[in-house]
Amino acid sequence: MTKTKPAASSRGSTALRIISLLGALACAAVVVLYPRAIAEDATGVPHGALVGMLFGMSILWVYGFGFTPQHRIFRYLLSPLLGWILLLGFGWIVFCR
Repeated sequence: MTKTKPAASSRGSTALRIISLLGALACAAVVVLYPRAIAEDATGVPHGALVGMLFGMSILWVYGFGFTPQHRIFRYLLSPLLGWILLLGFGWIVFCR
């Protein structure tokens, strides 16, 4: 059995996790409760940008609930920085185009 170090939980880390959860929750709420904010009909949906935004939202859910991958590559792929970049970058395209 391998020993693992407990995750360092600092005040900043907890605040970032809460902010990430709130960002993911806000994105999910807008998409589910008011889909017309994205497009008036199914033909006007920017599918590529929507997928990118939802990937960012998913990364923020994963980070917000406290999951930290052991493998270095997955730590980069599931980092909150990448999640926020995807959510805000593609969210700009989806909502403000």
